[in-house]
This record gives sequence, structure tokens and C-alpha cells, in this order.
Amino acid sequence: MSKSLQEQLLQSGAAKPKQAKKARREKAMSEKQARKQGTSPAEEQALAQQVATAQADKRARDRQLNAELKAQREAREIEHSVAQILSRNKIESDANPADSVDYSYTIDNKIRRIEVSDTQRSDLAEGRLAVVRHREISALVPRQVAERLMEKIPERVWLVSKQDAPAQADDPYAEYKVPDDLVW
Repeated sequence: MSKSLQEQLLQSGAAKPKQAKKARREKAMSEKQARKQGTSPAEEQALAQQVATAQADKRARDRQLNAELKAQREAREIEHSVAQILSRNKIESDANPADSVDYSYTIDNKIRRIEVSDTQRSDLAEGRLAVVRHREISALVPRQVAERLMEKIPERVWLVSKQDAPAQADDPYAEYKVPDDLVW
């Protein structure tokens, strides 16, 4: 007849008799407590299963919450970096109020206006300047800055490019050039 693991450990000297006695006492206490509570091993297993699924659900909710918090943190970081870039690179209108011209542009399918000087208007028309709308304020920035901001907030940057006015083959007015100084 083979010996139990406990006896084998005692005989080899890997465990002490005191440890074996403590293990037997703990096992007897847990069995007594299970009898006292009236739970069977099957019920304990079902309870353990419920606890495991609850923990898995909690981990899934925690992962989802962490992903949402990470997305919010990244959005705040982008917002902060855009604000810094604009504060450092914003170009003020150099025209006095009598000489300023309203320049119209579209962002988010809405026509907006910004007051600019004649030189700034020609720079906007040629693509050397761009308009960035951030925190409900429009600002003029150089093209290089606008291209950097396009990576972060493309829907908030208005920049003239060759693609803005695609020529259609059947357009009857294609041969007529729209003047740059047209105010609409």
C-alpha cells in the first residue's frame, strides 16, 4: 500500500510533524465550517464559478473604463498642444479697423469670417497663411504650422490648396477665372 503525500514528506524530512498537524487541523476546521453552513461541494463550486464570472466582468469593465480614460487624456493632451502651438504662432491682423477686410472661409460646413489686411488676404488666397478655428476663436497661422495642426485637428484647419477648386470636365464656366479679390 502506498503512503500518502503527507507521510512521504514527513519521512523524507521535507516537512515537520508540527506542519502536518497544523494542515490536518485547518482541513478539519474548513470541513466543519462547510457542514455548519450547510453547503455542499457542488454548491461551493457553483459559488466559485459565480465569483469568477463576476471578477471577469469587473476586469472587462475596468479595461473599458481605462480605454475611455486614456482616450479622454489623449484628447486633453492634443487640445493642450494645439493651444500651445496657436499661442506661439498666431499672427495678429496688421490692419487698422478702417483698412481691414472680412475674409470668408468654411469650417464644419459653416461660413465664417475673419478680419484681415489686404496682404494677409492675398497670403491666404495663395496658401501662405491658413485659418485655424480653436475654442471658438479664429486665428491666422503660417502654412507650416497649419500643416502640423492638420495632423491633430484636421477638421478645424482651413488652408488653400490646389484641390480646393477641382475643375470639372463639363463645367461651362471653367474658362473663367475667379478673381482673388472677390469678396463674398
